[in-house]
Amino acid sequence: MRSAILLLALVCGPSRAAEPILGFNFPNWSRDGYAEAPSQAQLKALAATGATWVALTPTVYVRDRRDSVVAATANTPSDESLRAAIRAAHGLGLKVMLKPHVDELGGGARAWIEPKDAASWFASYRGYLLGYARLAREEGCEMFVVGTELALLETPNHWGAWRRLIADVRAEYPGPLTYAANWHSAGLVGFWRDLDYIGIDAYYPIPGGAHRALLKIGWLPIEASLKALSAVNGRPILFTEFGLASQKGANHRPWDYSDFGALDLKVQDAYVDTFLRAFAGKKFVAGFLNWAWDQNPGGPADKSMTLRGKPAMETFARLFPSARKTAEYVPPPHAPAAERARAVMDEAGALAPAQ
Repeated sequence: MRSAILLLALVCGPSRAAEPILGFNFPNWSRDGYAEAPSQAQLKALAATGATWVALTPTVYVRDRRDSVVAATANTPSDESLRAAIRAAHGLGLKVMLKPHVDELGGGARAWIEPKDAASWFASYRGYLLGYARLAREEGCEMFVVGTELALLETPNHWGAWRRLIADVRAEYPGPLTYAANWHSAGLVGFWRDLDYIGIDAYYPIPGGAHRALLKIGWLPIEASLKALSAVNGRPILFTEFGLASQKGANHRPWDYSDFGALDLKVQDAYVDTFLRAFAGKKFVAGFLNWAWDQNPGGPADKSMTLRGKPAMETFARLFPSARKTAEYVPPPHAPAAERARAVMDEAGALAPAQ
């Protein structure tokens, strides 16, 4: 029933402004963890903040950055545990984004994944992605992400492969799609028009420390460039990840989750505050999903990226009431899945560069 309602909304299009997308990424790196009591309790705590969205992040793996085979491991959540988490989230009134990740077993950044045989990599990845798309449709997820931070696989020679993959996903899943690009490569992605949102993991280095005036100035050119990116592609920006550690110097390296500096809650709060002030309420911005909500309880002595128990949590939570003003999420309109898939496949066949 949920899938049927979602498809009807997509075909008919919105009759009013869509609600902002506000919530958290909720990662888990174990087979059954999403279904176990601690995760269920954390979902309840997440919903209690007033956030309205949660992104679940099942992870599959390559052995190293040059590997051409994507595979599940013991750290990949089972489909059963994902279904349990999706149902629990929906039961709490949360909308669900299913956001698959690919990581290196050795721990290298996924942005540097560059397989020796790209065609084999995409074929291998396709199997997992379509399985997750099918699961998302069956469980009524409100959004699906076709990939996350695969910068070296976003180059023009791979755009045809992405367009074909997106068309295949459209045939399995009727809801809105995005791709979660790195902050430094989002402007180079050539398949945004095949999706419904421009997804960006927004770890922009901004000078200024805890000085809000300096940080505010630092966001100005980024705001201008993203407004232009949205206008050129005709798609809204969705910040699929944002955040930084509560450590001195974190504004220069927001992506870094290691222990690299002294505790500094003010740096985290100032960065989050000025980021949200730069983009919240802008017509070209659809919403914000923080990285990350997990088992870490946070608190004023915690140096990690979590916002929990810190001033930055209150800063983010000030946006949450706006997500409750609209009674129902209205996804962006696009053609029915089968028609969209045919159109994209025709375009991909005509324009795809040789692999």
